[in-house]
Amino acid sequence: MKLTLSFAALLSLSLASSARAQHGYEYEVYGTDISRPGSGELELHMNFVPAGTQTVDEPDGRATNRAWRSSFEVTAGVASWLEASVYAVGYARSGAGVKYVGNRARLTAVAPTRWNLPFDLGLAQEIAFARPGYSEHRWAYEVTPIISRKLGAASLTFNPALERAVNDNESLWELEPRARLAYAFDGDEGVGLEYYSVLGPISGFDERSHQIHQVFATASGELSGDVEGGLGIGRGLTRNSDRWIITTRLEIRF
Repeated sequence: MKLTLSFAALLSLSLASSARAQHGYEYEVYGTDISRPGSGELELHMNFVPAGTQTVDEPDGRATNRAWRSSFEVTAGVASWLEASVYAVGYARSGAGVKYVGNRARLTAVAPTRWNLPFDLGLAQEIAFARPGYSEHRWAYEVTPIISRKLGAASLTFNPALERAVNDNESLWELEPRARLAYAFDGDEGVGLEYYSVLGPISGFDERSHQIHQVFATASGELSGDVEGGLGIGRGLTRNSDRWIITTRLEIRF
């Protein structure tokens, strides 16, 4: 069991207040390594923004400066090719208290290894609920293709995710690609880079100042037994970006 220590150097070309409200509560690139039937994991993602946005122009988000954002996830293996996850999202900030943001549920299916494909392939489908004031839309649906390839000790994973509102017929599909490049040392230790973005509607991307682009530098290592943890530090470069972010991750397998 590995301990994932994510030292995140976050490079944001921009962060729009109209971006999906639950973006930033959990930084994770979905891979094809899923839980076996009868096993699973408890996972807590938390991040702190020491220097972020002071105000939000629209009613579908929250100021991030000196805020805590969290996601608590429970995952269980359903079949050798399928796992299910549910998680709750929270927000805390001085003067605002601790707030429940919403919930998400995900099914992740992967192609069997016996297919002998040149890439590891999978597909995650996710439904999200957000309380009023935390998102422009109450319900959203995300579909995330998973494309991964291992080259010796190195691996590359790409998630060209698409998301849209469920209860709005005029809502457009938005492209939110993310990726991870990792290198494993002996055992479970390794380093890597992760990328996250929100580009806007696929019919016409948002202007550069209304997009999200983030890059994480990561490191991993075993902690003990069935416990994993993570730490990250990141930075954004535009006026709409959180300039600094500290992320943490804790995982317990069962």
